Amino acid sequence: MTELDEDDDLHLEMHRAVDELGKFSLHMEVEFGKGSKAERAISFVEELLIKVTDACLHHGADLVGHVKAFMMVEDGSTVGFSLIHQNMKVNITRQLKGDVIERAEVIVHVIVHGLWDPEVRDQTMTVLEGLAKERGVPFRIIKDFFETEKSAAHHGG
Repeated sequence: MTELDEDDDLHLEMHRAVDELGKFSLHMEVEFGKGSKAERAISFVEELLIKVTDACLHHGADLVGHVKAFMMVEDGSTVGFSLIHQNMKVNITRQLKGDVIERAEVIVHVIVHGLWDPEVRDQTMTVLEGLAKERGVPFRIIKDFFETEKSAAHHGG
């Protein structure tokens, strides 16, 4: 390896250190209500992704890495959501067995550039709490990956 190659490697490592992506993930159970049409659940998650992305960009993120969600319905159906740019629609992949979603588990992943993990978590939770209240959709956090990862890293395990 030449000195120039080593300089290139060091330069790349420095960029990686500076260009950290802010990320946050959560796993939750969401109650849409008895007899709720699937579209209610789908539009809730879609709006969540759009609003979280907007909030992160408004609070300092300068680039969307990938904002996505995966909904698992009690009957085994799934819906995938993916947002890669704030000016594009959310790509939704429906694999539904029926047209009713009363309860579902939802996993959300938010990855943005230019915002640190705690702020990505704060923006995501603030948007989720507001949207859930506005729409009358109770949720329960099953696992907050930010807390789990940070706690494990902090305690050496």
